Amino acid sequence: MGIERLKAEATALSDIERKELIGYLLDLGRKRKAEYWDRIAAKIEDNDPSKWVAEEDLDRALGLDRPET
Repeated sequence: MGIERLKAEATALSDIERKELIGYLLDLGRKRKAEYWDRIAAKIEDNDPSKWVAEEDLDRALGLDRPET
């Protein structure tokens, strides 16, 4: 089955089915990149404030410090 057919099938899904599919795909990606997600989880669980990113730095990195256009 090609990607265009998969997209068409996904379009026909109900909201609940689409959310289930999204969850499945995210989980599949997580399993394929388990080491990456383990590193992310470790960073989230790290309570050492010296390793935290300042809110202003995060806003700047995400572009949240610029007005919406």
